[in-house]
Amino acid sequence: MSSYLFAWLLFLGLALGAMANLMLHNLTGGRWGEALRPAFVAAAKLVPVAAVLGIPILIGMHGLYPIADSGWFSGLFFVARSVAYLVIWSVLALSIGRSEAWSAIGLIVYVFTISLAATDWIAALVPEWYSSALGLVVGAGQMLGAMALAVAHVGLGAPRTERRGELYIDFGNLLLMYVLTWAYLAFMQFLIVWVGNLPREIAWCVPRLQTGWVALGVLLVVFHFFAPLGLLLFRSMKRAPFLIGSLAAALLVMHAIDVYWLVAPSVRPEGFRIAWGDPVALAVAAALWWFTWRPGRA
Repeated sequence: MSSYLFAWLLFLGLALGAMANLMLHNLTGGRWGEALRPAFVAAAKLVPVAAVLGIPILIGMHGLYPIADSGWFSGLFFVARSVAYLVIWSVLALSIGRSEAWSAIGLIVYVFTISLAATDWIAALVPEWYSSALGLVVGAGQMLGAMALAVAHVGLGAPRTERRGELYIDFGNLLLMYVLTWAYLAFMQFLIVWVGNLPREIAWCVPRLQTGWVALGVLLVVFHFFAPLGLLLFRSMKRAPFLIGSLAAALLVMHAIDVYWLVAPSVRPEGFRIAWGDPVALAVAAALWWFTWRPGRA
C-alpha cells in the first residue's frame, strides 16, 4: 500500500500541478502559457482519473494510517474528507476555463485543500508529527513537477531548427522560480523543526537524517536545487530548446524522488529500503500516464 500511495501521489500531483499552473496563467497571461497550455490542459483532465485511482488508498487506509476511533482521524471522517478533496479538484479541473475570477478562487481552494490533504495523506503516516508548511511544500512541488513535464514535452519535441529563444528563456525562468520556491519552503520547514528540536516535531526528520535515507535527501539537495539553480542562471542554457527540455526532464525525475522521499521513510523508518512494489507501482503509474495524457500541439 505504501508503494501504491507513492505512485498515486505522483500521478495525482502532476495533474493537480498542471491544473494550478493553468489557473495561474489564466490570471497572469503571457506567451509562456500559450505554448505550455495544451500540456497543462491534457494533464488537468486526468484529475478525475486520479480521483478514481485513490479508491484503493481509502480501502486500505487501516494498513497505512493509525486511524483513530473518533476525532479528526476517525475512519469515516478521513474517508469523507478525502472524497471531498478529490471531488472538489475534479470539478475545478473539468470546469477550469479562461475566467480570471474562477481561476483566482480555484487557486485559493487548491492551496487550502492541498494543505489539508497533505496532512491527511502524508503527515498522518507519522502521527506524532505535524507541520503547517507541509501543504505549501507539496503544492510547490506539484506545480514544479507539472511545469517540468510541460517544458520537457515542448522542449524535447521542438524541431532542432526552431528559433524561439526568448520563449524558452521564459520557461527557464519559470523553472528557476519554482525550484527556488520549493527549496525555500522545504528548507524553512526543516529549519523551524531543527531550531525547535522538540521530540514531537523531529519524528519526521529522524528517519530521514539518521538512517540510510539521508542519501536520498542529499540527492535532492544537490540535483533538485543546486544543480538546476546553477544551470538555469546561464542564458545560453535557457535559449536552447533541447537543453532546457532535458533539464526539465531531469527535474521531473527528481520530483518523483521527492514524492518518494515524502512517503517511504515514514513507513520504513529503520533505514533505506526499496520495496519490490515501489518500481512496479511507479512503472504502472508511468504507463497509465503515457497512455492517457494526450497534449495537443504546442
